Amino acid sequence: MNITVKRHMADHPAPDIVEPLLTHILPALERGRAELDSGEPLQTVRISALYVAGLKPGALVAIRDYWQGGPYRGKVTRVEHVAADGRLTTELELVRI
Repeated sequence: MNITVKRHMADHPAPDIVEPLLTHILPALERGRAELDSGEPLQTVRISALYVAGLKPGALVAIRDYWQGGPYRGKVTRVEHVAADGRLTTELELVRI
């Protein structure tokens, strides 16, 4: 099985993974992502937004915040809902991927 996972500009290839027990595509993709994650420092970001129902840690989100360098994706690591001054907001902590 030959699967290619690319991130960003794809200018830092990781070594090939040889694992005879990975016989299905989804586990192989997850293994590739884990290898890429272990090789690069991940940036933690905190975001405040209007209330968003249903978000849980582990969810993948797309962020369109041009103040922080344009659109990007992240994996949610913490969710906090805040009610203050008659407004509901959602505070997210995520890791950029």
